[in-house]
Amino acid sequence: MSVFGRTEKSVRILAVVFFTLGSTLPFAYALLRLEYVTGWSSFQALQEFSSVYGGMEALRFTLLEAIASALLTVLIGLPVAWCLSRYRWKRIRTLRALIAVPFVTPSIVAAMGFLSLIGQNGWLVKIGIDLRLETGLIGSFAEISGWNHPGHFLALIIAHAWFNLSLMIRFVEPTLSSLDPAWEEQLSMLPNGKTRIARIKYLWIPIIGPAVLCAAALSFLFSFTSFALVKWLTPTNFTLEALMAEAGSSAGIVNYRIESSELIYSVALVQFLILLLTLWLTSVLQKKYSRRLSLVSEKNARTHHGAPTKAAQITVFAGVLFTLLPFISVILSSFQVRKISGGSVERIWTLEGWRNAWSGDLSTMGVGEAMSNSIIYALCTLLIALPLGWILASTVFKLEQTGWTKSSKLLDLACMLPLAVSALMVGLGVLLGGLRWYPEMFGWFLLPVYPHVLLTVPFVVRIMLPAYHSLDPSFAEQCQMLNLSPLRSWYHGKLMFLRGPAVVAGSLTLAFSLGEFGASWLLVRSGTWDTLSIVVDQLMSRPNFDPTIHTTAMAAATMLMLLTFTLFVLAERFRAHDDRSGF
Repeated sequence: MSVFGRTEKSVRILAVVFFTLGSTLPFAYALLRLEYVTGWSSFQALQEFSSVYGGMEALRFTLLEAIASALLTVLIGLPVAWCLSRYRWKRIRTLRALIAVPFVTPSIVAAMGFLSLIGQNGWLVKIGIDLRLETGLIGSFAEISGWNHPGHFLALIIAHAWFNLSLMIRFVEPTLSSLDPAWEEQLSMLPNGKTRIARIKYLWIPIIGPAVLCAAALSFLFSFTSFALVKWLTPTNFTLEALMAEAGSSAGIVNYRIESSELIYSVALVQFLILLLTLWLTSVLQKKYSRRLSLVSEKNARTHHGAPTKAAQITVFAGVLFTLLPFISVILSSFQVRKISGGSVERIWTLEGWRNAWSGDLSTMGVGEAMSNSIIYALCTLLIALPLGWILASTVFKLEQTGWTKSSKLLDLACMLPLAVSALMVGLGVLLGGLRWYPEMFGWFLLPVYPHVLLTVPFVVRIMLPAYHSLDPSFAEQCQMLNLSPLRSWYHGKLMFLRGPAVVAGSLTLAFSLGEFGASWLLVRSGTWDTLSIVVDQLMSRPNFDPTIHTTAMAAATMLMLLTFTLFVLAERFRAHDDRSGF
């Protein structure tokens, strides 16, 4: 083996060991600490889950809202993806980008957007749909059905469907837009393809079924671990994640509020098992989906189908409007202040919210300082997560190519483990481990980078792995025939074709780090730094006696939104039209 080969092997081993230890140690230490405090074994903690306060109720609500959110995502997203992929659209890249924006939007910004839509002066209230105070039609439904707060639940699953809409587009649209139209025409001439139901059964379900199921599984996963949206849209209900957040600050302390540690211990294990099963299912489905090859060029397929019909235009326009409304509402709310004049409430246009946001008079710091903290954390996360995720993706691919199929699947699943652990448990593991072994770390400015890296590496792997699968091996073979050095062969045979996906992965890493809320929310309360997402949450948590509080929070949310949008636009410029990562 050459020096380059030995070095490459050593780097792969180090990356796998570093990530595996880094992703498992916080969770493992948190469990060991909770086991010591509670005196329970892991098996006993699972047995006692039904008896911990609020556990079963939170599990029922979490499963209900996650399943409902996944179904609503499919219900809304599939027609949009179908119409977007079947016709010749002008500015197709712009349409794709607009519909994909919600997924990179920080969850706290999404929460603020829907709060402004469903609030007392929101647009939905003006058309008679009051999901917040549940008056009118929603209130009547609640009274008749006996369902407590159906408006809150509806707002949450709509917000989740909005957030995950791009998953359906990313998975389904590349397959449909490159499908040979002759397949459908030939099937329609056969006895089993005469009816629309038959074509769905024998053509569309086999072709796009794995993509739809994969998008639905990921929608379930992200809805299951949702925290910011649940915190603000359903304040009277708890998901498992929100329940752990509520008790997280007092967990793991010996002889202090043991019930909090028991709750965290039981809930974390139940959530981990459910999410691990979901991730395994997602990995299986994505492998089936990513192996489907494009049959014709996208341009030829779209030309064959022609211009969009009126129904398609209405569907896509409705999808774009659905994605843009929360953003527009946040921006407008940042310039409006509630004013009571003559016994009536009116909204006046002002820049006072922006001035307060920059000065930091209503929060621990101004948005300028919070933004600099967020950017520093995001850049540090990028420098670690991108190369680490890239190496892990190449290692998974290398194991597949050399016949180590089981090892490849195991490593692929291990790369997704931080998503099964959840952001709050990662933060709790860092918190408990740091307090036990090195309390001085809470004086370290870059502490939040650790959970940010763990939570963004899985996305890098998921983006880079399909890119490796799409590489043409003939280019590497040509480099060998030209007797190029191993480094130059790697540069010309692989790197030149992976630059686009790498830029996409890097941009999304920055965006996800900027908007990360769960782990940061737990850690920075024990430290002295705040990110921009934490400042937004702080502002909205203040009593609303000051009419500028809401406006200031919306101004801070707008700043975070614009920052992530810039990164998203950069990512879209380098994204291939047939990108099959789903992100």
